Amino acid sequence: MSRIPRPIVDQIREATDIVAVVSKHVRLERKGNTWLGLCPFHQERTPSFNVIPNKAMYYCFGCQAGGDCFRFLMQLEGLSFVEAVKELAQAAGIVIPERELTPEERKALRQRAQWFDAMDEAAAFYESVLWTRPEGEVARKYLEKRGLSPEMAQKARVGFAPSGWSTLFDQLRRMGFDANLLHEVGLVRQRKEGQGYYDTFRDRLLFPIRDEKGRVIAFGGRILEGDGPKYINTPETQFYQKSQVLYGLDLARAGIQQKNRVLVVEGYFDVLSLHQAGFTEAVASCGTALTVEHLEKIRRFTENVIVLLDADAAGTRAAEKVLPLALRAGLQPWRLQLPGAKDPDELIREHGVEAMESALQQKVPLLEWTIDRRLESRGHNAVGRQKTLEELIPDIRDLPASVWSSVASRLHMPESSVVEQIRRYVPPQPPDEGADNEWQEPIPVTHSWRPQRDVVHLIWLLVHHHARVADILHRIDPTFLEDHAPVRSAIARLAAGEPVAALLPEISDAEVAKTLKAVVARAELYTEEQAAVGMCEVLERILAPRRELRLNEQLRRMEEALRTGDLPAHRAAGQEKSQLMAVKKAIKAALQKKDVVAYLAALEADVAQK
Repeated sequence: MSRIPRPIVDQIREATDIVAVVSKHVRLERKGNTWLGLCPFHQERTPSFNVIPNKAMYYCFGCQAGGDCFRFLMQLEGLSFVEAVKELAQAAGIVIPERELTPEERKALRQRAQWFDAMDEAAAFYESVLWTRPEGEVARKYLEKRGLSPEMAQKARVGFAPSGWSTLFDQLRRMGFDANLLHEVGLVRQRKEGQGYYDTFRDRLLFPIRDEKGRVIAFGGRILEGDGPKYINTPETQFYQKSQVLYGLDLARAGIQQKNRVLVVEGYFDVLSLHQAGFTEAVASCGTALTVEHLEKIRRFTENVIVLLDADAAGTRAAEKVLPLALRAGLQPWRLQLPGAKDPDELIREHGVEAMESALQQKVPLLEWTIDRRLESRGHNAVGRQKTLEELIPDIRDLPASVWSSVASRLHMPESSVVEQIRRYVPPQPPDEGADNEWQEPIPVTHSWRPQRDVVHLIWLLVHHHARVADILHRIDPTFLEDHAPVRSAIARLAAGEPVAALLPEISDAEVAKTLKAVVARAELYTEEQAAVGMCEVLERILAPRRELRLNEQLRRMEEALRTGDLPAHRAAGQEKSQLMAVKKAIKAALQKKDVVAYLAALEADVAQK
């Protein structure tokens, strides 16, 4: 979380008209106390995106996206929490207090600014060489040969590094940048013999790699002539981690959201060719396979990931590795095999935009593609299908049962057999040389909280009719929700009067957060007049099974006492049973009469006898 004080965050949220914020991006129509429109986070024909101004929340019943005004900007524009708070604070005219920074913090901020300044100046220098100097002629001709327009190249800030050993280093030193800083950001390397530095990139076409704010954080360089690796990248730094950066994401965010898909390709030219052709939803990893971190970034904008990796063996292996990662991230991965071309850049240059549009219509779910490819290798007979399943189990064993069902269907195998084999599977463990290597029971998988109807109704009543029901809940033994531990804290805070919008940023359980968002947007379940009695009825449906267990325990104790001849124990158990029956009768009568006071009195009597 940020260092912005929570009271300031709450003040900004209260001062912000969430309808006004959302209306800048979504066409809304008023429907009673809510506003309705087409969801900006997934494609839909019938509006299911609700904005609830009196709760300062939004929620989509189609894709379950929801949250407050800060979350909306984070989801739609890819802002961080702090960035969203500052943007809305400025619009609301609220000044965020800045505390006095320590000398160490001031130094770190200055250094951070200098790092970004150095990278930006390097990009500007490389651009200047490409477009204005004779040394850039070879690169300009190469771009023309590849069909990349000057406009697209300039939008991506493509540049060219001249052949001199320290041309960039000397330029930036004259501008006052420290040599050690230039080394830290990867622009120069230290000489192995003697002192001094030399440029990381020489005689290469350069592609600036930018973060989501458009700041240059690294470079990828392609050799055009001579010997050497085809591509080299800036070494990883504090701001550039290959596993977390997607090339072109700063340019692609709007296209991804508009088309509700992302095209994942292999190279810089693939990304730029697709953008130039109108496929502005394309991105690429920076010389590494797709990672969980990459997919988490993508998930903010779309659930549809179309993999356009090369059709060679390496591309095929990389595509297969995406499958379990994407499914675990809750994404829908697709595989697109390009006809008559090894990559999108070649397809567009040789066959045009229409060929790319046509190819996209032929995409197939990556799960189906993976299974079919393995069946081609293993055989479509019973042995081949079984072998394919065994190969897939390690990747799908912790995925939802719907995935298991899809696998069974694609393999033409009984679903019960597939499920049984997956559940029997125990991952191999490396031998521990110091142990006896005895088989151990696998650790059970822990599951997130799952909503239960009466608990959801309880939350709804607290959110929508707090004044009518909070006092009732305060008089109940708090242990009654011991079977719903993940949601107990949220219920306690709602009962204390905290708004849902303030709770959400601090809730880690996805199902609890999802339930709270849905409750805010849910149509009326109880009128204000029904709320108090409704809360009593909900509580009783939760409490009654626990009371029945206690009653059965007393009956068991009575039978055991009779069997052993222990008359005092029999009388004690009988007395407790009679008291429970009296409470049960009083509760039933109170609810029939819709008498809240009598119901609470009966509960207090029940608690007193425990």
